[in-house]
Amino acid sequence: MYKAKPRSGLLAEVDRNAPLQREYVEPIAAAVRQIRGVLGDTIHSLYISGDVAQRSAGDRADLELTLVTFRSLNVQEFTSLNTVRWRLEQSSDAVKRVEFDVVPLKDVTTLANIFHWGFFIKHCALCVSGDNLADSFGHFEVSWEVSKAMNGDLSVKLRELRQKIAVATKWGTQLDAAEDAAKRLIRAAFGLVAHKEGRWDQDLKDCAESFLKHYPDKSVEMERLFYLIERKPVKKRAVVALMDAFGGWVQSEYASIDRKIG
Repeated sequence: MYKAKPRSGLLAEVDRNAPLQREYVEPIAAAVRQIRGVLGDTIHSLYISGDVAQRSAGDRADLELTLVTFRSLNVQEFTSLNTVRWRLEQSSDAVKRVEFDVVPLKDVTTLANIFHWGFFIKHCALCVSGDNLADSFGHFEVSWEVSKAMNGDLSVKLRELRQKIAVATKWGTQLDAAEDAAKRLIRAAFGLVAHKEGRWDQDLKDCAESFLKHYPDKSVEMERLFYLIERKPVKKRAVVALMDAFGGWVQSEYASIDRKIG
């Protein structure tokens, strides 16, 4: 859910005034209380993103939280956050998983990261506590630089998820990692065409539709990725093969487009 665009070509912010979905009001409030409780003045501001921020979540959804801190956290503080994560996941039927992304304030505000953190805070996140850094950034247009920055960690994330799948001994763990990988790959694929489409989609089906307009030969891969999102059991070998093949292709396509544009 977005506010009206400030002017033609520029993206809108996530609507700050629309009410959150009822199922997620208390989990978000509890998250703010508990995170503030364990980190105190170390926290600059807290943001939600994903379907909950867009007010498009179903009965159950991941709660994606970005924590902007005044300094890097230590091991004890990360351990405390893991405890908070567990409590939040156990206390609400609406919350499927809690995901924390912790970033120091200096990394958010540096000019070198403006196409990632500046864009994310301004157009993909909703401040739920602290000073809203979205007010520090102007509105962005969709550009190739944004797509690159927003997907720059794809190889690292896929490698981490590949390892989780490899060592998983329970279906739930494997399905979580496979679903996460599929979502990242679909959004990264959309990043290849976002600058051509002139818009930034977050809905996975919209992302896939836009991507396939430009790469219709990848329809089978898209179908298989959505199979993983539906959390249907697939053998590890097949999941990893899909991640390696399509992930490698996406990354090579980023490099190819970057050479042409650069």
